[in-house]
Amino acid sequence: MISDGLEGEPMTSCWSKGRSKHYPYYLCDTKGCENERRSIPRDKVEDGFAEILQSLQPTRQLFTLAKAMFKDAWNMRLTEAHRDKDEIAKQLRDSEKQIETLLERIVEADNASVIKAYEGKIAKLEREKLLLTEKAARIVPPKGRLEEFIEPALEFLGNPWNLYENGSLAFKRTVLRLAFAEPLRYSRESAYRTANSAFPFKVLAEISTSIGFGGA
Repeated sequence: MISDGLEGEPMTSCWSKGRSKHYPYYLCDTKGCENERRSIPRDKVEDGFAEILQSLQPTRQLFTLAKAMFKDAWNMRLTEAHRDKDEIAKQLRDSEKQIETLLERIVEADNASVIKAYEGKIAKLEREKLLLTEKAARIVPPKGRLEEFIEPALEFLGNPWNLYENGSLAFKRTVLRLAFAEPLRYSRESAYRTANSAFPFKVLAEISTSIGFGGA
């Protein structure tokens, strides 16, 4: 979405009829704005937008580095998840042993209140086991999750303009929401204000600056 640079309100796309054809343009409908009802040619607005979105594309070197970093982080998280799952399995074994011990005590006990206390502890341990079992089932990402989630994200980071240019209207809006932290602002006098890119692109820019990568 593109908004007016002064008021921050969305601009409206329109057509004007010339002698032989129609001409597309944008205008601000915000009441009280000094640019109210003043038109801007569509090509002027959209060409500038294309340059901004294309500028987010990282260099090939930077993208390769970022992809390796994402995969390293994913593998580290996967290793931690398996380690956590092993710890949960140990807790489950400990709970089983406690339950077995309590069952043996129930068999040996002849006091109703003592037996009731043991049964309460067993019920509590069984509930804890159920929660631990559910946690263990969720803690390790399913096989193929990397390809399903990280790869599409990397594709988007690698070339948001290509996805925008070839996508449907709904997909274009999704790209805009993912690429920018807020709507782009356009001014008749100074064209686009500085774009507030989304966090992943800011991280890529910081990496690029710190390492000193050049053009694509």
